[in-house]
Amino acid sequence: MREMEERIREIEETNKSRLAALEKLQEELTRTVYSFQDTIGKEWTENLEKQVSSLSLVAVDLTRKRIQEKYSAELKESQLGLETEKTKTFKSMEAFLEIPPFTVLERSITVKLLGGAYAAVASYKCAGDVQFEFSLDCNTSTVLNKEFRASSPDGEIKVPTSLGKSWLKKEPVAEYEGLDQYVLSTAEVTETSLTATYVNQEKSSTIKIINSKRDSHTSLTIEYSTSETKVNVTSEPALNKFLDSEQIERSLGSLGRSILDLEKGKISLLKLVSDGRVVLEGDTLDPQQFLGKAWKIIEPDVVAAARDGPPDGEDAVPPPDEGGVLDQAFIRKKIGTLGDRGDSLLTSLKLN
Repeated sequence: MREMEERIREIEETNKSRLAALEKLQEELTRTVYSFQDTIGKEWTENLEKQVSSLSLVAVDLTRKRIQEKYSAELKESQLGLETEKTKTFKSMEAFLEIPPFTVLERSITVKLLGGAYAAVASYKCAGDVQFEFSLDCNTSTVLNKEFRASSPDGEIKVPTSLGKSWLKKEPVAEYEGLDQYVLSTAEVTETSLTATYVNQEKSSTIKIINSKRDSHTSLTIEYSTSETKVNVTSEPALNKFLDSEQIERSLGSLGRSILDLEKGKISLLKLVSDGRVVLEGDTLDPQQFLGKAWKIIEPDVVAAARDGPPDGEDAVPPPDEGGVLDQAFIRKKIGTLGDRGDSLLTSLKLN
């Protein structure tokens, strides 16, 4: 990538220099003709300058056109080459990060309903100040490949949202909202919590459920809101006593497992940030510093594998993507794809 970018800069600078030289040539021709004015006279000099200028303009324009044609062809070829290198680099980084090679400190998966379909993103915060995101494929899920409504084998899931009076009873009775009338709008799963927001578009109402776990302790929070009111169901004893918390937690557990299963279907690397610096996002792709840092992080494992792996000629251990471990044969194969550029790596690993 860097070589192709440098090549493009050289082509652009060369083209600027050539065009500037042509402009200067026209001025030099005029200056040269007028330098003979004392010898051939002013009248003849002016006449000669007009003829020379007329001819030179045609020649310069023709040369400029040819220069531009060559410039455009060289630039297009180099830009295509750069795009190819960018694609190769992006795909290599995508494969490198698909199974996180660094210690993961925090992991989360978010799901959002967009235009009737769910979009999911897995976010990773790793040791060494590395953060990255992958888009996930919801179409492979039997649960999230369509609009999701909470359900339970125990029957309809209902949330008490207010208290009313009954002529049969003296005590207040609960008025419920059935979750089967609500569609999952957003959800986020982390190592310790699941947050799910359900929306009823017809009533413009929302039910937000947060299930947090710390060691053996579980905390459930349910909030019901409309444009006019907001109720924390679990914090109000009068409502909480009507709540079937176990049923809701079982339903959330099932949803959480479905969301976590999405992690198996990574689609594309969306974003990569290292040391607070954007390495990859949108059209930005600046991987050199990150790849150097990544090598320093994984180098001890690779060095150990190169040192302790089986000697050449023995049966190779299956490579990591086949469920095995690193070995000399796998390392040599991967570095060998770099050609001469891999010699420095082989030297550092004492494998050449």
